This record gives sequence, structure tokens and C-alpha cells, in this order.
Amino acid sequence: MIALKFLIGKEYMITQYYIEKTNGTSADALLAIGFASLLKEVLRQNGKPAKGIMIKDVGSYFQVQVPAPITDYDLQNLKPFAIIKGLVTDKYIDKQAKQGHTLDGFDYQQQQNLSKEFYEKLRKLPPEYRTPEARWNKVAYPLFADIKEPDSQLGRYQAISQMKIASSFNELAQRWFYLEHLQREHIHILLELFSSPINDIENAVAACTKLAKELGLKKDAYVTALQIINPTTGKGANYSKASELTRAIGNQDSFWLLELLKFVGFMHAAAPYVVQGSKDRKTYVLQPRIIELGTLQQMMDEFRTVCWSSTAVKLDILASLRFAQTFIKHRQQALQGETEDDFFGEEQVFSIAHGFEVAFYKDMGSAYATMNVSSINLPNWLPRIKKLEEAEAALAIFKEHLQIAQGLRNSKGEEGSEEYELLRFYRDFLSGRDLRPFWKFTTAYSSYLISQHEHEKIPQRQIRPFTTTGLENIIEMNTTETQNKLTDITRNEGFRRIAHAIRQSTITAQYRRAQLGDRTYEVRYGLGQELMREARYRNKFMVALSEFLQRYNAETAREEEKVANKLGRKLTPEDRRSYNLRTGIPYTDIDEIADLIDRFKSSELIGSMLVAYGYAREPRKSTESITADIEIPVVNQEAIEEPAPIEG
Repeated sequence: MIALKFLIGKEYMITQYYIEKTNGTSADALLAIGFASLLKEVLRQNGKPAKGIMIKDVGSYFQVQVPAPITDYDLQNLKPFAIIKGLVTDKYIDKQAKQGHTLDGFDYQQQQNLSKEFYEKLRKLPPEYRTPEARWNKVAYPLFADIKEPDSQLGRYQAISQMKIASSFNELAQRWFYLEHLQREHIHILLELFSSPINDIENAVAACTKLAKELGLKKDAYVTALQIINPTTGKGANYSKASELTRAIGNQDSFWLLELLKFVGFMHAAAPYVVQGSKDRKTYVLQPRIIELGTLQQMMDEFRTVCWSSTAVKLDILASLRFAQTFIKHRQQALQGETEDDFFGEEQVFSIAHGFEVAFYKDMGSAYATMNVSSINLPNWLPRIKKLEEAEAALAIFKEHLQIAQGLRNSKGEEGSEEYELLRFYRDFLSGRDLRPFWKFTTAYSSYLISQHEHEKIPQRQIRPFTTTGLENIIEMNTTETQNKLTDITRNEGFRRIAHAIRQSTITAQYRRAQLGDRTYEVRYGLGQELMREARYRNKFMVALSEFLQRYNAETAREEEKVANKLGRKLTPEDRRSYNLRTGIPYTDIDEIADLIDRFKSSELIGSMLVAYGYAREPRKSTESITADIEIPVVNQEAIEEPAPIEG
């Protein structure tokens, strides 16, 4: 056995390791998380604290900090272990048996069958069992005890199988497993490699090659860099000069130990999906900012439990919202004293992770090709959660936004150009740092809301407006100490009365006409867009708003006169309630809008907020049904995918 000299004399110093960002993609994060997971196992076997391993993005590299140093003695104590399970099928077992080998792995076919049985039984359970809330809080849903769920890692193994790289993956898992006690020397090579912010991979490869030669191991230190964990690699050439393209067009290679660790990271930090309605795939990899390894693993497990397959753009939105929701749930549990360790403190969600890197893989029939690599941020507007009531308010906002996003589909259950545009606006809002994209979304959504309600042929389909409380909360979350408080706008009485007039002329008038057969008041289709067309210019906007209020008050007075003539007397408050009459808007309110425009120096901002608030519903006293977030399972190709949403 080769002596492990690297850590001798440094036993009490090495607590930080550095993973250089050599790829510039999610592959770097996967490598850092995989290496941190390896360190966790080394610490665990030696009885040292395995909690508190921190992964930090420091710009050009990831820093992995361990709570206790790993010494030469620790490595000598290690027992062989499987760092990752191979994908086991009957064919694979037969192949290993012929070579006289056995390998305990992930029984893929058994888990596939178990998944199919689980979702068949889930369909027969009451609707509330098919909600994310049920998956979060299984204790409150006792019927779950009667059905066995598949292994939580099945989705990652499905991706490996469907992307046709199972044999390459198994070779890596098997190569590590059969090292047995020589795993110690290979861990030593990795510890030395990552001891410096500049990773000398060539030296590590040389050490590995020398070790293989001396001990009769497999000599080839390089393996194919697979697209599933290296999204920008694949067959082709990437030379700077076109004349060099003839040198070689083939697969790119990488050091086998690094590829193995990336797969370990993939199991912990990736969420792969089949895009609903196709065979294309999207894989989401969490990009850490500063987070504890165990917390990352737990949060990603919970995230995958409640974030289910959807369409391409909607998946980006759901991923960001669902992860933020998972973060808030953790903060809620910590504030309730239900967790032993709270590594978040009062951190914001974007303090622990930047967001997700997203790889889109196009199904080409015989293989998958990487078509796009992008990123989706986590909500920067989510503030620190310091109190239990703040966690509850934040969860209510995310539930509302998720329901609206999931409801963006036409009566055929599809996403047309209008839905796609709305989803794009909302995705821009999630990835941005201000509310301007959100106002674009709410303006476009206002006309969509009215149009869909008008032409809806399925009474059970619900197209939800925002709530005024939800808007106020999200505005409050986006207000900084250096800004004029936007909540001063929504609390202004003139603003509120004019927004109420917009609501009465649009969603309320339409509801009365469609649901109650009441045609007392005209439905002002396109009102929101009419106002926003003029919102860029202060004077034009004020004219458009004044014209609306003039028509609104005239119509209100006309209907009051009709009822008064019918009753032959002056109307009382009780008469107004009985005949569902609305109230007029004092013209002094237009002066308050003018003052707000001057104060905030933006007629576009005030107009956007008026439209958003005007097309929102006021909160109901009765609570919503728990089944409002129902989603059902679908079977997608050979995989048994997670449930796909059908109702918002």
C-alpha cells in the first residue's frame, strides 16, 4: 500500500477544500456537492461530526468547509463503501454473473413497478391526497400508510436510463466499488487535488495512473464526459480555429474520479424531468451560494417531492416557487422549534442558493442533444423570515402565485401563444430584482382573466385573480428602506376607491352577468389595457383615467335614478344593498392619483398598480377548499413521472 503522506503534519489545519470552476456550468456545482458528500462519509466512518459541512460559492471556485479535519489516520481507518449505487437490471445482473461479480445496486425495474402501483393507488384516494400539502405532511393523511412509495432516487435513475448512459454510469460505480481498500489512496488523491484553489488535475491524473500501474488497476484515468452531468459537452469539436476541426470530432474526456463525484452530486442536487406532452427533458441543478450539505440534501428531497412535471416554461416557474416554498417551510419549522439545527438563521432564500441551472435536452430518437443551458433565479423579493406570521404570509403568497401559474392554460388544457407570453413575463419577474416585470404580467393577465372567463366552456375550470392582500404583501416585500414605500400607494384612500371602481367595472360586472344574470352594469372589456396604453405619459394617463371615472359615475347615477323612480323615494343604504347598487367615486380622488404620480415620479407605476389592484379580488371570509391545489399523476413514456398539474 502506498503511504499517505499528504496530511501528515497538517492534521489540525485542513478544514477547507476548493473546487475550481473549470466548466462554467452546473458540472462545477455537482462536483463540489459530490466531493462534500464523500467527505461526509469519511467523517461519519471515523465518528467525527458529519453535520455542518458548508458549501460556499466564492466566485472562481466552490469552498467546502468541514467541521473537523480529516487526517491520515482517518483514511487508514476507512472501510470500503459504495459511494453511489449502480443501475441494476436483469441484463446487468447476468453480465456481472458471467464475470463472477456481484454488485448491490438500485433495482430499477422493481422500483419502476412499485412507482406504477403507487400512482394507480393514489388515483383512487380522495382528491386532497393528490396535493403538495399532502406530500409535505403525510402524518395528517393516514391513507398514505397503506401504499408503498418508490425510492425517492427513482427520478434520477430514470434520467440515466432514458438518456441511454446506464452502462457508462455503472462502469464508474463499479470501478469505485471494486477498489475496496484502495479507495483510501484515491480519496487521498482527491484531498490533495482540492487542497488549493487552483486544482492541478494533471498531477492528480498522473498520481492515479501511477497507482494503477503499481497495483494492477485499470490504467485509463479518463472516461467520456457525459452530457447528463456535463450539459455543454458531447460529440463535436470546440477548437478556437476552424482549421483544427478536422483533428477530431468525438466525445470529450474527463478524469474518472471527477465524473464519479459529479454523479454523486447529481443524486443530491439535480431534479430531472420529462417535459409534459413530449419526450424532451429538462434537468434542474441547484447552484449553492452558501448552504450546509445535509440541509441541501433534505431540501432537494422535499423539493422533488412537490415539484412535478409540467410544460417547458411553466417548469422553470414551478421550480423557483416550489424551492422557495420548501425554504419557507424549513423556516416555519425552525420558528416552531421543530428542527434540531437551523443553518439558515434569518437568511433569505437567495442567500443559500443562486437558483437553478437548467439544461434542456431534445429527444432525437436514438439519443438526446443539449439544446439550451439557462438559469432561473430564486425570488429575490422574499425577505428574511423572522417571525412565524411572516412565514405564514409568505406561504400564502406562494400558494396564490402557484395556483395562478398552474391555471395558465386554455380550455383545451394547452398553452397557446397568449399563455406562453404570460409565463415568460412571470419568469422574467422571478429572475429579476424589481417589480416592473410583475406589473407587465398583471397588466397582460387582467385582459386574459376577463377573456378566459367570458369564453370559458368548462364551468369547473377556475381562472383565479390575484387577491388584494397578496398584492399588498408582495409590494411590502419589495420595498427597501431607501425607496418610497409602495404600500403608501395601496393604502391611499383615493387609489383604493378608483381601484374598486375598476374592479366593479370588470371582474365584478362580468361575474354578475355570467353567474347571476345581472346586466345592470356594463362590463368594461379591455379597460386595463386602455389605461396602460396611455400610462407612459402623465397627462394622457390622467385624461384616460378621468374619462373612465366620468363614464363610471354617469352609469352609477343612471342606475340609482332608475331604482329611485321605481321606488318613488330617495334611496336608503338598505335599498342600495338590496338592488346591488354601486357607489360613485368622488372627483377629488383623481387629485390624489395626480399627487401619487408626482411623488413617485411615474405615471406608469401608478397605472400598473391601479390595474393590478383593480383586477384583484378582495379576500373572502370563507377559507378556500384544501383541494384547490389538486394535481394528478401521469405516466410519461417508459418512466412513471411525478404528478402533473391539472388545476390551479
